[in-house]
Amino acid sequence: MKILLLFMLFFCTVSLLHAESAYKARKRFDLTNKCENCHARVSPGINNDWGKSLHAKANVTCIDCHQAEKTDTDARAHEGSFVSAIVSPKDCSRCHPKQVSEFNDSLHAKAVSFIQNLEGDRAGDNVLAYKIQGKASAIVGCEKCHGSQVKVENGKLDPETWPNGGIGRINPDGSRGSCTACHTRHKFSVEESRRPETCGTCHMGPDHPQYEIYMESKHGVIYEAENKTWDMDVATKTWDTQHYRAPTCATCHMSGIGELESTHNVSSRLSWELEWPLSEKTENWKGKRNKMMKVCLACHSVTWAENFYKQFDDAVVLYNEEYFKPIKKEMDALYAEGYLTKAKFDEEIEFKYFEYWHHEGRRARMGASMMAPDFAQWHGFYELAKHRLEIKNKIQEIREKKAKHFTAEEK
Repeated sequence: MKILLLFMLFFCTVSLLHAESAYKARKRFDLTNKCENCHARVSPGINNDWGKSLHAKANVTCIDCHQAEKTDTDARAHEGSFVSAIVSPKDCSRCHPKQVSEFNDSLHAKAVSFIQNLEGDRAGDNVLAYKIQGKASAIVGCEKCHGSQVKVENGKLDPETWPNGGIGRINPDGSRGSCTACHTRHKFSVEESRRPETCGTCHMGPDHPQYEIYMESKHGVIYEAENKTWDMDVATKTWDTQHYRAPTCATCHMSGIGELESTHNVSSRLSWELEWPLSEKTENWKGKRNKMMKVCLACHSVTWAENFYKQFDDAVVLYNEEYFKPIKKEMDALYAEGYLTKAKFDEEIEFKYFEYWHHEGRRARMGASMMAPDFAQWHGFYELAKHRLEIKNKIQEIREKKAKHFTAEEK
């Protein structure tokens, strides 16, 4: 009798669970149909994009990504449900926990911190963008790549901080990042994220021209000539050298190749910090270099890869020791001795000094890092040599002008 009762209890429980699951599935199906039917009219581009995505094929619906809790700061009532326009990495992590965890360890996740103060004065130390140029310029410029700190006021998204798809965006739920910075909504194409043009949205221009540098390199030349014949849309674990003849940005910095596992931590293979005024080795740089070497060895010999790194290291050391450190020492002396005010960017020489490391200094180092000789030479070290002389002459001029002023006062 006891066995019979236990069996009946088990059967009823399973039936209830099945019914509840079927109800939820039915409800989700109804909501999804409702979304599609309406958005096919009001925003067909979104519908068509999603319809071509792997999400659609896997039955990942609008509600799966956009559904919000009533208590979420950015939630709004919409057609009988609560939704949020912002789909954050926290949302994506429900299905992609590994990718989001790796992203959170990357410099991409910290990108917004490089351009603005997250507490108090938004400008922080970034006087040039927010104050000299003006806040509106920073919003449509710096923040579009680095990200904004999205704010919600009275249930409405602040137009100063949204829309924004910057890679380091801070979302209302506290998470960092914007997955659509690399694989845009609503198709979320793997192929798109593997192409250098995608990285080129932000990694371009006079201060960080990695895209242009890549296109000058032999890797870029091969890509330009042959990429239409490459298979860029295969599954992550199978995308290897049989599908392409030269690496893209994603190959070197993210892909699983040979013995390497794929990663969303784009910093995990970088042995130098090339963005800063003075380049320093990264934490655990030997381990990171070993990972990048494995990428190189998929196509090159050990001698080739080791000698490349010797040339690259020598170029970075040359920049540090012969170009940056001596000029910084002289600039620091001008501030310490009162020749320059504490206010930033109120002197012509401060703009020259900024461009010295932020523009040509980066181009020299980055050109060397990716085997782009013209960027390393004419856009890099030549410009450094030229501007080093100009800055030295300007420093001497400032000192002489101040000395004459003091002499005149004494008389």
